[in-house]
Amino acid sequence: MSDPHDERWEVDPTLVRNQSALTTSEGTVWIAAAGVAAVLIGGMLLALWWRLDAPLALAGALATAVILLAMIIARYAVRARRARLVTLAALFWLMVLADLAIVLAVALGS
Repeated sequence: MSDPHDERWEVDPTLVRNQSALTTSEGTVWIAAAGVAAVLIGGMLLALWWRLDAPLALAGALATAVILLAMIIARYAVRARRARLVTLAALFWLMVLADLAIVLAVALGS
């Protein structure tokens, strides 16, 4: 028989998968964070494009805008809360990591 008070079945709020941003949020917080990040990152990439004449930086700024648009679409198109929040989190980190790679590529190429 299994013990109903077995610690394996208790929810640990400190685990990443149990954070409120991935369990109870509607997704607006992810859109807001991504919007701020997109403005800052996009501005930096446009400045790199302008000053260094690096077309990769312009492509990165456009990719940032496309990923932000995909996040906004996912926020309203994905019905299941958990799937929506995981999708938004994945897109947010895709945006940040892709832009980091682009900035490093531009910096190494100039």
